[in-house]
Amino acid sequence: MRLERACALAILGVILFAGAAAGAADDIAGKLDKAKAELAAGQAAKAYLTISNALADLAPRTPLLLTAGAFSDGPSRGYGQYAPRPHNVFTRDQPMQVYVEPAGFDHAQEGASYRISLVCDYAILDAKGKTLTSDRSLKEIDIISRQANTELGIDLTLPFFDLAKGDYTLEIVVRDRLANDSAKLRLPFKRI
Repeated sequence: MRLERACALAILGVILFAGAAAGAADDIAGKLDKAKAELAAGQAAKAYLTISNALADLAPRTPLLLTAGAFSDGPSRGYGQYAPRPHNVFTRDQPMQVYVEPAGFDHAQEGASYRISLVCDYAILDAKGKTLTSDRSLKEIDIISRQANTELGIDLTLPFFDLAKGDYTLEIVVRDRLANDSAKLRLPFKRI
């Protein structure tokens, strides 16, 4: 019963997500109908896989977005498994750890595998919004998988910055090289 309830919630989530994507294709709606039928027939595992396929089909039809992004207390242990930093205050000798979760990224099919290709950039902005330092390729993510993964957590470690005491903004841009799309996150912080 728990698995059926989880599948029903997942179907609802995909339906809502599909409704938000302009012009969602009939094949996605067909997969959702198939998943409903599988769930009604007591085939929760099949319904789950059908929903996963529908979500993978939807991703290239949506813009890239960041569903989570925060300063963290170290590297994550996996998707969603990060410890948010309880504050945004950094001393001069503390590197910044950031965790981000992109969604809606594209996949390139390569034989029986799928490629994800993302790049993370950053910029440090002063209180007036002026860029003080930046890096256009802080981290590159190139993943080849047998599944069209839709969940991805990215850990970023930014170097030490020789910044005067004050208020700043960290801007993270995640770029999808396959879709030529990007999403931006801004995190205010204080240097003491």
